[in-house]
Amino acid sequence: MPLSCRSNAHSHQVSQRYARRVPGSFRIARILGIDVRVHLSWILIFLLVTFSLADQVFPFNYPSWSQQKTLIVAAITALLFFTSVVLHEFAHALVARRFKMSVSSITLFLLGGVASLTREPPSAKAEFFMAIAGPATSLVIGGVSLEVSQLVTDSLSSAPTLQPVEAVSGYLGYVNVAVAVFNLIPGFPLDGGRVLRSIIWGLRGDRATATRIAGRGGQLVAGLFALWAGYRVFVNSDLTGLWMGLIAYFLYGAATQTLQQEQVVRVVSGARVGQLMTADYVSVPRGTSIAALVRDFVLPRNLRAIPIVDGGRFVGLVTIADLRKVEQDQWPATPVEAVMTPAADLPAVSPDDDLSVALDRFGPEAMLLPVVAGGALVGLLYRESVGGYIRTREMLGVERSR
Repeated sequence: MPLSCRSNAHSHQVSQRYARRVPGSFRIARILGIDVRVHLSWILIFLLVTFSLADQVFPFNYPSWSQQKTLIVAAITALLFFTSVVLHEFAHALVARRFKMSVSSITLFLLGGVASLTREPPSAKAEFFMAIAGPATSLVIGGVSLEVSQLVTDSLSSAPTLQPVEAVSGYLGYVNVAVAVFNLIPGFPLDGGRVLRSIIWGLRGDRATATRIAGRGGQLVAGLFALWAGYRVFVNSDLTGLWMGLIAYFLYGAATQTLQQEQVVRVVSGARVGQLMTADYVSVPRGTSIAALVRDFVLPRNLRAIPIVDGGRFVGLVTIADLRKVEQDQWPATPVEAVMTPAADLPAVSPDDDLSVALDRFGPEAMLLPVVAGGALVGLLYRESVGGYIRTREMLGVERSR
């Protein structure tokens, strides 16, 4: 079931899991500009749901069905359930877009689905409506499905061939209502935990305090789930408690990571990008060939990312990965702008930005952020510089920048 729509937390090494790509996942579609991805672990859950329905649920309720019919209806039901998971996450994504938050992808994985945001919600109002949109969508899907199931049940005496429709809609109704209720549990990063954080944030006007309370709530909920899982496994000898234990593990880890993220933000709060950026960088003009770039700059200076400028204006960034897209015999005839990432597609910061803003814009593969003022590149902010700064403050026991 979908656990939450979450923006991705910073790790201890200050690398936000920007979630353009979740490791171990592959894209199956692109809808409204958002990648829909499937993690390999989802295949296991899909098979588990399908065979659970085919082996237990449907044979009990519809014993007259053939084994082949039962399996086909179970597979269709599982596909429609995971379609409803995607709709749950798209609801988060569309509301996020309404509040100017971009969504890079939606991924189905072991415990449900996740819509990956490129930054945290800008306000308590934005977070509240974004968080509540998913459960509300699941409730609507569940309510409609249950109504369809009831209508079909009432007409089965005259149309017995509609039994598969009754079976599919009945299961979808139950499971979507269960998903909505589960996600509204007030434990971060579940949707209910985000709703709780948004309410506290709105009432107190302090996102940091709201995050700490919601994060601790998430850890508490995870602990209760773990106790419940232990009771079911060791007292009732019910191995399905292991699944609840897995959910508890995930929730505790995610809540703890959120608290660590908030600690990092508190450490860097007050520091400016200009303090840590380097103005000693190498750039090349538009029109430089890849061969000249590699010969004169990349190899002699051991560079992995080079800014591209045009008349003093920052126009893009080229990395080793970009250069490798071109065959070496084509390097002399290929200009760097043919493979660069345009400035408009890059996250950037200004020298006066708070360092926490930079933390929010680092991606998983980005080694640096361009520092731009008035359209001109004035420096580069390296991930390792930010990480070193945070480690130094932690070693000194200084929690907050002045």
